Amino acid sequence: GSPKVKSKKSGAGYLTKEGVLGYFATVIKLNEKRAQIQVDPLQVGTDGFLMNLTKVLLTLADPFMDVHCSKIDRIDVDYFRKSKRIDVSQETKIKATQQEYDEYCSQPTRNNDAPNFISEIFFLTIAMHHYGPLHCYEKYNNLIKDLSELQRQYERLRADQPNWTGADAVINEEILKRYKLQLDKGTSHKIAYDTQLLDNTALSHSLQFYNLVINWILRIVDPIGKHPAQQIRLPLPKTPPEAFTMLPEYIIEDIAEFFLFISRYVPKVALTSSRDELVIFIITFLNSSTYIKNPYLKAKLVEILFHYTLYGENEGGIGAILLTHPISLNHLMPSLMQFYVEVEQTGAHTQFYDKFNIRYNISQIFKAIWNNHAHKERLKEESLKTESFVRFANLLMNDATYLLDESLTKLSEIHNIQIEMDDRETWDRQTPQHRQEREGLLRSLERQATSYMALGNETVHMLEYMTSEVVDPFLTPEIVDRLAAMLDYNLVSLVGPKCTELKVKNREKYRFQPRELLSQLVSIYLNLGKHKEFVQAVARDGRSYSKNHFSRAAGILLNRGLKSDKDVAELEKFVNEVEEFIKAQAAGEEELGEIPDEFLDPLMYSIMEDPVILPESRVTIDRSTITTHLLSDTTDPFNRKPLTIDQVIPNTELKERIIAYRNKRQNRNS
Repeated sequence: GSPKVKSKKSGAGYLTKEGVLGYFATVIKLNEKRAQIQVDPLQVGTDGFLMNLTKVLLTLADPFMDVHCSKIDRIDVDYFRKSKRIDVSQETKIKATQQEYDEYCSQPTRNNDAPNFISEIFFLTIAMHHYGPLHCYEKYNNLIKDLSELQRQYERLRADQPNWTGADAVINEEILKRYKLQLDKGTSHKIAYDTQLLDNTALSHSLQFYNLVINWILRIVDPIGKHPAQQIRLPLPKTPPEAFTMLPEYIIEDIAEFFLFISRYVPKVALTSSRDELVIFIITFLNSSTYIKNPYLKAKLVEILFHYTLYGENEGGIGAILLTHPISLNHLMPSLMQFYVEVEQTGAHTQFYDKFNIRYNISQIFKAIWNNHAHKERLKEESLKTESFVRFANLLMNDATYLLDESLTKLSEIHNIQIEMDDRETWDRQTPQHRQEREGLLRSLERQATSYMALGNETVHMLEYMTSEVVDPFLTPEIVDRLAAMLDYNLVSLVGPKCTELKVKNREKYRFQPRELLSQLVSIYLNLGKHKEFVQAVARDGRSYSKNHFSRAAGILLNRGLKSDKDVAELEKFVNEVEEFIKAQAAGEEELGEIPDEFLDPLMYSIMEDPVILPESRVTIDRSTITTHLLSDTTDPFNRKPLTIDQVIPNTELKERIIAYRNKRQNRNS
């Protein structure tokens, strides 16, 4: 055929095309406020209008949305630098400051060609999704939350209706009517949204488009730039490509929010397209932790995996992909462990509570893949990287300690309020205000207990199955004593003298399964009990350890058929070894006599094994004590200045004197 001629910027065809593209860009510009938290609906387009325009753009994008992404190389990575049609200059970037972005825009692009039609439609469709459907998904999520809360308040008010008297009854009846009206109105809104937002055809069309966006982003970060024709290989280089860091963050966030939306409400839509791209995308960015600076964005990627592990293969689930895809088998386990550690500090004021929700999702994914041999092998390989795995194990243990302590404390408080309310005569004599306050406190405690218990159960379960495969990291000096103390303390809570305080009505409501929890704790003892480091750690726990508690636990587990005779015999053997070490320890302490203060660790008050000097405060402390401290807090405990373990200075002179003192005392007593 004849050679193609570059179209001139004139003629009816060009002007029509420019007019249409300009119209889409104007609509996007005029609807930027839709992305704000507070929006005046009279200042922006309607949801229906934006949804319809999104459909038009998707139709224009159809020719380059084929399964093989054959035109992916035509999408211009420099589009935002070349074209002013969509202004992203003030948008948050994936990993660049405003100054870095301004400098990037001032540099020359790879070529001076104007963006082609494919690039124009691609980026306009991304932006139209951002201000149209994605904004609607957010409104839909909020509407469902508000309706759920309104329904709870309405039902609570109705349940209290028999107690209304006098003027209060008139006021409450009016409030009840208003609640009913709001519920009816909200339900009507939800039905209207359902017909539009949950439409399978529309969602499948957007899914097809987002699979292209995913592949395009992976192609940018792929060092050889051939994805998807040649699949991306991990790990990626430490420094992400500049073209990736300069993209608006909302592109990644919209991918996450779109897949979260379909995974929550219409998971089967995922069956209309390949799900491999999504799995590769999520694992790539969890594995390459330096690529996306926003931890909450990565948390959304984890949440998508979590939602999709809940469904079977014919419901859109991705369980089979996680168990068979090479990228998953090689990188999912270490990536999840790395992110588990990373979310300890997110930088937000809510980070303490956020981390538990994120880790709950991680624990569910672990559970879904745990029985796979390849994933277990990766865990064992990761456990050989002692420093990073000990950090992970330490946080796992910290979470179990905190969550169980909080949930059992809340259950004890619920138990007390339930007893108070059961004494009807005394309860009815209380003022209405007092009763209201106690009922409000009970509801709050119930919410907290349920949440903490659900998270605590999963964390203990993770400790149980991980210690069945990997033992050494849990026996390190910085972990083993605290792990033993945590297990002993919770064993006392479940079988000790105060266990009756945990007797609450409808304990299943709070996800409290004391026998199951006891069985899991005992499994951890059995997993680690064959090792002398753990035996000695339990023996050193003077606060909670008691032989009687183990006897009681063994009786309960045998009677309920939760452990076999063999397991109970093993537990008995373990306890006997602990008792023997306690006797030996007592004799050893007697031998050492009155230990000089300078030989004692300043935090633990035990004789030091390997004394080291902290560089700033100049305090001498045992290496294992400061190592344990630094796992949770990277500062010197005596002056709060930053500290790493490689900065400590061995106190060899003091160590030699401690060894000499030990030898002298032992010789004198022998």
